[in-house]
Amino acid sequence: MRPDALVAARGLWQAPGPSRLFDAGVAGMPDSALPWLRELVEEFCRDADLTVLGIGDVTRLFGPVPPLRAARRLRAMGRGAVLLACGPAVSVLICDDPGGRPRADGPAAILIGLPFTPTLPNLQATLGSGGVPWDAPGWLDLAEKAAAA
Repeated sequence: MRPDALVAARGLWQAPGPSRLFDAGVAGMPDSALPWLRELVEEFCRDADLTVLGIGDVTRLFGPVPPLRAARRLRAMGRGAVLLACGPAVSVLICDDPGGRPRADGPAAILIGLPFTPTLPNLQATLGSGGVPWDAPGWLDLAEKAAAA
């Protein structure tokens, strides 16, 4: 939340280089900052390769909306995948449809239910070592490797 840190983060976020993993965790933030944080999450999500969003984050940022709706909204406005962490043992991965086909229920994205939620350090390590996947099978493989690590 410090202005100097935000300027540095924005600069690094725009620089070409490694994969961009964005954790939208807002649990410890004051309520007065939430409207500004919502804008900040949307800004960073646009260029993230993977955005991780917990159920608690959805509730704090967007109010009483279905968590999947908020996650799909972030996915539609960005270029990367979204991992909705529903708990330690369940998550939903929203990523590109392998065929890139338009879908009746939203953009060219598919939902993959995962019986686990990989940790952020493991996701970061897996993204760093294998690069950014291009399709659903690649994202599923990344999530499985991160969970196994």
